[in-house]
Amino acid sequence: MKSMSLILVSLCLLLMIPSLTATPSYLFNICANTTFPANSLYKANLNTVLNSLSTHVAKTHSGFYITESGNRTKDAVYGFYLCRGDQNASSCADCVTTATTTDLPNTYCPTSKVAVIWYDECMVRYSNESLFGKMEVDPRVLLLGDSHTGNVTLFNNVVLKTMNGLVAPTANNQSGIKFTTKMVNFTKSDTLYAMEQCAPDLSTDDCTRCLTIAISRLRIKEGSRTLQPSCYIRYETYPFYIGAVNYSSSILPVLIISHGKKKISSKVIVAIVVPVVVISLIILAIGICLIKKKSKKYVAVPFGSVSEDLTLAESMQYDLATLQSATNNFSDDNKVGEGGFGIVYKGTLADGQVVAVKRLSKTSVQGVQEFKNEVLVVAKLQHRNLVRLLGFCLAGDEKLLVYEYIPNKSLDYFLFDPKKQDNLDWGKRYNIIGGIARGMLYLHQDSRLRIIHRDLKASNILLDGDLNPKISDFGMAKIFGVDQTQGNTSRVVGTYGYMSPEYAMHGQFSVKSDVYSFGVLVLEILSGKKNSSFYESGYAEDLLSYAWKTWKDGTPLELVDETIRDSCSINEVKKCMHLGLMCVQESTDERPTMATVVLMLDNQSISLPMPEQPAFFIRSITESKLGKDIGSDQSTSVPWSMNEVSVSELEPR
Repeated sequence: MKSMSLILVSLCLLLMIPSLTATPSYLFNICANTTFPANSLYKANLNTVLNSLSTHVAKTHSGFYITESGNRTKDAVYGFYLCRGDQNASSCADCVTTATTTDLPNTYCPTSKVAVIWYDECMVRYSNESLFGKMEVDPRVLLLGDSHTGNVTLFNNVVLKTMNGLVAPTANNQSGIKFTTKMVNFTKSDTLYAMEQCAPDLSTDDCTRCLTIAISRLRIKEGSRTLQPSCYIRYETYPFYIGAVNYSSSILPVLIISHGKKKISSKVIVAIVVPVVVISLIILAIGICLIKKKSKKYVAVPFGSVSEDLTLAESMQYDLATLQSATNNFSDDNKVGEGGFGIVYKGTLADGQVVAVKRLSKTSVQGVQEFKNEVLVVAKLQHRNLVRLLGFCLAGDEKLLVYEYIPNKSLDYFLFDPKKQDNLDWGKRYNIIGGIARGMLYLHQDSRLRIIHRDLKASNILLDGDLNPKISDFGMAKIFGVDQTQGNTSRVVGTYGYMSPEYAMHGQFSVKSDVYSFGVLVLEILSGKKNSSFYESGYAEDLLSYAWKTWKDGTPLELVDETIRDSCSINEVKKCMHLGLMCVQESTDERPTMATVVLMLDNQSISLPMPEQPAFFIRSITESKLGKDIGSDQSTSVPWSMNEVSVSELEPR
């Protein structure tokens, strides 16, 4: 009889499970304060996006899908869904459908321009800004369980070691879902269950950073989870994900324990226990939802308080005498580069630290406070593929910037020298392309503000000891005080051959101007030749023309540098050439974002749209009168120039 009662209870539970999983387990939602009118174009585009998400998840189970609707310059809506990596097609579809057809448009965020909603089974987001490949860690939600009652120190150590140990496997997951789980026995009878997941369109570096930040926000309890827009993490002391040992054991033991004494018949046990369990689960689910709905609150984290900025400014300021001593009074022997913004010197501080000191030219009209403000902004930009700004100096009319010193000079030092090109095999070149892309994505989207470089070129890509790329001179236009309003500038700053046509001719700049420069740079890395002097090779008028010709003729390897032609990966070369040509298209709308570029570099299965003919730049007839090239430098930024030769400032036409 005991066996029969257990079977009946188990059958009842099996019948209950589908009904419970059909409705997703709501966790939290955050809706922006910005709203849209009920009959607006934005509302129509949002309906299209939500419908597209629900339709897609019903037809296929990829676990992740991103879409957009509307004109990218006005009223566009971007959205995606991400299902937990252990969910099947049915639970994923149920979750996304509930979010897109009921909860977001009707219950929680009916008029919000930006929203995110989390369930146990999935996450759904939409925004008026592109989400593709964009790593975001705010807004975030921290959900906590009860305090751990055992050995707290041991438990804390196990949690942190386990969660940190999952970061690399998750970020490097090649299955396409960036999802990992782990079970760890921290006592003879206790097990920790952990899970981490990133949106699959994130790069490895961005996924790593997202998870690391999520872990730093954990508070060690019996169970805890951090929900962020681009990734989330969770751990519990019971199995909560599909595939864990004794999955659903948190329910079954309750029923088994209830048979501890045989004073009640099995029929009575079944008649009592099953209804109690069902009612308890329903009440518990309703209670949790009500509590979370009432308590939901999101407090934005400010970029930096006034007191923090003052403290940072004090710690970053060098006195003039220190830098004079470090550079031997700015001796020509210590000079390592010169560009449009000033001269760069190698310096050694009293503690032995080697730095690069940029002595800005004295034509800047920016005030002291404005200069400080912009330096502080740029100093907060931290990425492995950016040169780090260490500090500054203001003394009279002297304005100096102190950077980390990069020993291997710049990319052009190796790339365009036939004697040094052998140092850059295909593996290193491919790594350099990827590093530049990730650094630019950080500047455009992942930092807390948007920085448009405006002078991305080979001499502004420095190489560390392992030949990893570091972008220099980002933010220099702002630091130097270049006037700009609404994407137009009265002073064009850049280098001939890398500048997009709309920027060079009309002073109109955007992130797509940087994308154009990146495309030129990719084609230069492939060919080992400068775009601005390619005509000297006799192949074509410029590098873009020749790249387009070889692409159309189906002979892309003819573009590739002869020193790597026999050892390169043909598929990777074709992909990079394809991306480069997409980036230099004349229409800014047709150029991809850096988020798209990074995703395409990291993902082998994505098919790329066909590029249009590049925007060919017409060479000035005065080019031959401008003199010689400026050599490689530690960190340069040259006002609009031919063949990297500085010329007078130009008013945009």
